[in-house]
Amino acid sequence: MPDSIATAQEQLGKTLARARAEEDRELATRVRELGAQLAHLFNGLLHMARTHALNNTAFDAPVRDFGSALRELLELLGPATLQCVEDQIFVNDLRIRFDKLIEQSITLGTDLHRHGVGGLTFNAPLDDPEIRTIVRLFSSPPGPSEPRAALQTELAAAGMSSVQVHPPFRFRITGEELHQATREFREVYLASASTVAGVFATLGADRLPSPLPVRRLVHQLIDASRFGDSAEVARRAEDAMPPFAQHTLMVTNLSLMIGRAAGLSDASLADLGVAAMFHDVGFTMREDGYSVPFERHTRAGLRVLLRQRGFHRAKLRRLLTVLQHHYAFDDTRGLPALYARIVHIADDYDILTRYRPDQGPILSTPDCLARMAAQAGKAYDPLLTQLFCNIMGRFPPGAILSLVDGHLVLSISTVRSPETFDKPLCKVIRRPDGSAPEGDEFLDLADGGRVAKVHHPQGLTPVGGHGGVG
Repeated sequence: MPDSIATAQEQLGKTLARARAEEDRELATRVRELGAQLAHLFNGLLHMARTHALNNTAFDAPVRDFGSALRELLELLGPATLQCVEDQIFVNDLRIRFDKLIEQSITLGTDLHRHGVGGLTFNAPLDDPEIRTIVRLFSSPPGPSEPRAALQTELAAAGMSSVQVHPPFRFRITGEELHQATREFREVYLASASTVAGVFATLGADRLPSPLPVRRLVHQLIDASRFGDSAEVARRAEDAMPPFAQHTLMVTNLSLMIGRAAGLSDASLADLGVAAMFHDVGFTMREDGYSVPFERHTRAGLRVLLRQRGFHRAKLRRLLTVLQHHYAFDDTRGLPALYARIVHIADDYDILTRYRPDQGPILSTPDCLARMAAQAGKAYDPLLTQLFCNIMGRFPPGAILSLVDGHLVLSISTVRSPETFDKPLCKVIRRPDGSAPEGDEFLDLADGGRVAKVHHPQGLTPVGGHGGVG
């Protein structure tokens, strides 16, 4: 076994007990204390900036304390997200509680919302000038249009691309906002291809990979996919992407969908998304001038990621995901890590249903889901598999269906409500009279229409129960 792998296993063993942050009361208590300190200091600094110049010595102590609290949080958690949701403040997935008098003076959410911001993620420590720059930006008037994007641009220009800003979290959304969210997700998804290309090019040139661009991209995907049907939007956006980016991004998107359904916090979703992005990183390595073969790509990926400095929880989860995402649920080596079990489902589903030029997919989407469900408890985590089936429905996006009335349609939606589990929104391919629509034409099976047949890839035996459903 290579020395790097042996060293990693030793480090993993030492770090494993600390990786269970949700179960470690002492750690959770310390995170809450530091989170309260960070939020209180940030709130106070923004208040001070209204009446004092930023070079005033009155800022010295609170700026120093802010930097110290942030540095300790990063050591405990890896990337730390400070999020304001209505009148509550969270650090990663932990709610921060203040003394009543202090809570009444906290206006941090209002100060952030002026810029269209609901939270910030810190991926690296900040020095004194950087903290003062953040205070200056947030205490300044917001930009006239798209203030959040303008703020992110200014942070990057100031050399602080390790800080990401996120939109406010909302529990309800209107129809027009849903349409806008769908457009935004498509734009982010298409722009993601260049980030993936850059990361893989860096690795292919044997340079040290940086997780920061990937994490920033994942945060954008999480924000943009909060509302709407990201699975179908992602599938339709693939035509404009190079093949190497299609699989990586689809696995990431499907993993985030499963993680969100499992109730993971945004901070945990970000860790999951980065792990999914790197799941096949081993294929960028070369052996004797050739790509690493499948049977060794997980070990190769582990060696790549071990070159990154530090050993925080986010990195630990990436390492376990890369190493274990092909492990079966009942693997004799032990239960794979949570993120590895999620990525295993997303990875296999995309491989089996992905269109291959001149061949089509290996399985139709309903067939694939049925076969994976049959392996729940063996190859796949049964609870996560059930969640995935609940998301995708009986006729997942991409399923070609013949209806009882003679329509030939393409399923284009995941489950929108429990009542629509087997009633997707469909795009018409051919009308009952054999004619093709001149433009886009849709049928919502929730409004009527029954499936007579699921079409299967040429030459493959249909899965029982899907050949003629009513």
